[in-house]
Amino acid sequence: MSYNLVDSNVGDNFTNLLEGIVFIENHYPYYDKDKLEDTYSNSKYSIQMIQNSLNGILEIDEFYKIVIFDILIGNSDRHHSNWAILARGIVYKTPEDMFDVFFNYSMSPLYDNGSSLCAYEDNNNLEIFFKDKMKFEALVNTKSKSAIGWEDERPIRHFELLKKIKDNAYDGTIQYVEKIKTNINEEKIDKILSEFNNIISIDMKKLLKMYILERRKRILRIYDLKDEV
Repeated sequence: MSYNLVDSNVGDNFTNLLEGIVFIENHYPYYDKDKLEDTYSNSKYSIQMIQNSLNGILEIDEFYKIVIFDILIGNSDRHHSNWAILARGIVYKTPEDMFDVFFNYSMSPLYDNGSSLCAYEDNNNLEIFFKDKMKFEALVNTKSKSAIGWEDERPIRHFELLKKIKDNAYDGTIQYVEKIKTNINEEKIDKILSEFNNIISIDMKKLLKMYILERRKRILRIYDLKDEV
């Protein structure tokens, strides 16, 4: 779907928000939105499918930032309508005295991150993750899977996907991973969680802190960056 962002209009210029499905269906006309795969080519919803769909629109390195952020927060639901491109249309007059539109594309700010950060865990049974290392490992890694695959590998665990990104797109992603190293630490996590004292239970805050720091550590380890937290 697409949405016109009316508030951003300036003169004759305008901005549309185009969901990922718009680009995917344009490139893969036999894409099945329920199965998340192209029934003609048997291509699965993946980094490669998204890259092909955005060819000439946006560099895939920009999209990798979304994927890496999802890996940090454990988001399992970044399907084709949970990301979008902003298309800014600039109206101009041609040498023939006609009006035309030039489009400038950029990633939309992220939205719909609900399937992340231990969202489906029972608040009354969180202590098990503090006592049982295997349960915590399952939460962080074993059951932590991405909606976006890699080639025909889907579903794929978040950290397995990150290894493939690192091996194939290190130069385009290392700077973003370094920002995670710099900007995500115990002090900042505590500060954010303190804003939700009346909303999030003490045990959930404890789990979220463990969860984010552990995922951060594994991201840095995959990129061979020293963890200084």
